Amino acid sequence: MTTSLVFGASGAIGRFLVPRLLAAGHAVIAVSRISRTSAARNLQWIVGDLPDRVPALPRFDVIFSLGPLDAFARWFADSSEIRARVIAIGSLSAQTKEYSADPHERDLAARLVAAEAILAAATEHRACAVTTLRASLIYGAGLDLSLTPFVNFARRWRVFPRLMGAHGLRQPVHADDLADACIAAATAPA
Repeated sequence: MTTSLVFGASGAIGRFLVPRLLAAGHAVIAVSRISRTSAARNLQWIVGDLPDRVPALPRFDVIFSLGPLDAFARWFADSSEIRARVIAIGSLSAQTKEYSADPHERDLAARLVAAEAILAAATEHRACAVTTLRASLIYGAGLDLSLTPFVNFARRWRVFPRLMGAHGLRQPVHADDLADACIAAATAPA
């Protein structure tokens, strides 16, 4: 039986990924900042927070990082004894905000690129396979602060606001589709 470690298990993607892993016969170690319980067989919730407050973990085969990539990359790089297949959710902002006029957006892009580099170096050093998925505008669990407020507004008022001056191109991705992509990536070569 494959044991999967899931950081961000209670987040938007995790809400879809954890049930899929359990249905596929995986044992799941779910890490969340909030204490959770479950009657589900083969599901163990652990309270932890990346990068500094992760307790000792049982053995696992695959790691899914569904939260902030920079915190995960630092934790993984500092956890030198871990050797596992890694699937990490990054952000398309690493590419699209690199040359933004906003210094905060440029800083975000630089942090994301640095996190990807740290993760790549750590996995290469340990001969671990890694796949990083760069998503844009994740929606679908009602937890996002980007698309869900617009959808709620449109449902209530029966109009969708047009943002004057907006010119960015983003392709919203449903959290369930990312969970599916994570499963597919875990069974494919890096």
